[in-house]
Amino acid sequence: MGGYLFTNGARVSPRPDDPIPLFDPGRLADVRPTAAGLLLGGALRQRRDQCGIAMKIAAKAINASVSKVSRLERAESPPDLRDVEKLAATYKVSAEDRAQLEVLARRAVEAEWFEPFLDFTPVWMHRLMGLEAECAQLMTYEMKIVPGLLQTDDYARQIISNGLPVSGADQVEPRVRLRQERQKRFFGQNQPPQAIFLLDESIIFRQVGSPKTMSGQLLKLLNLVDVPEVSIRFVPFDSTVVSNHASMTHLVFGTGGLPPMVYIEGNDDATYHSKAEDVERHVELMLRLSAEAAASRRESRSMLQRALERFSD
Repeated sequence: MGGYLFTNGARVSPRPDDPIPLFDPGRLADVRPTAAGLLLGGALRQRRDQCGIAMKIAAKAINASVSKVSRLERAESPPDLRDVEKLAATYKVSAEDRAQLEVLARRAVEAEWFEPFLDFTPVWMHRLMGLEAECAQLMTYEMKIVPGLLQTDDYARQIISNGLPVSGADQVEPRVRLRQERQKRFFGQNQPPQAIFLLDESIIFRQVGSPKTMSGQLLKLLNLVDVPEVSIRFVPFDSTVVSNHASMTHLVFGTGGLPPMVYIEGNDDATYHSKAEDVERHVELMLRLSAEAAASRRESRSMLQRALERFSD
């Protein structure tokens, strides 16, 4: 019995009379709101494409604009359960799969863990924060500063203060707590994601705050060097590979989950890539950077110790 490969690894049927489940119900039990919205949008887009229904016809089915259907498929706006039900009927989705779509629609509008911090974080980071702790593997490249997942409180406090026009404690401390919570959710799991952090060597020599702040940050990195799930590697000054992006993160999810994606952070916005060709292009660059980075934990440790000496005098 044939079927098309769905973007999350499950199989779907090309014909309504040849039903193959869209989802593994067991994998939906603990899906987080951000992931639920993406799974829902991907499933609706896949089913629409398989039925050969144009987006304008789907929009007419829910009495809405084409842009609304597009936003729903890209998970850029909260889903309306009635719209999902109408689209599922239009696409002739089986009763079992329709129930799963409805589960995702309800889950997608639930509050995320970072809701108490919404006033203290840019909208374009929300998807990353909703997904990073859910991935199976993460690879990050940073050119300028220690990544938020690895920052000490003092280092984070200094970075945040430097970046805010008004840096009172009422603005800074909630952002520091947000970083703390991100780290707890990422590293505090029973099975944390496998994480590779590629850092430009300049990061460990560029002073952020006082020497004490830098010493504390470098010691934290040293303590993480030998954590089995973590690989911290430094791209040296003499690297021949140059990135146009100061910050890139590649997220890979487990079987039956979301497709891989790449997050590119700018100064005032971010871009998420999930098309295979875009993901591959950015991952290739990260792998080239990785090929020139510190080759072992011992080498990373040695580089950190040399940097620590500079700030311990």
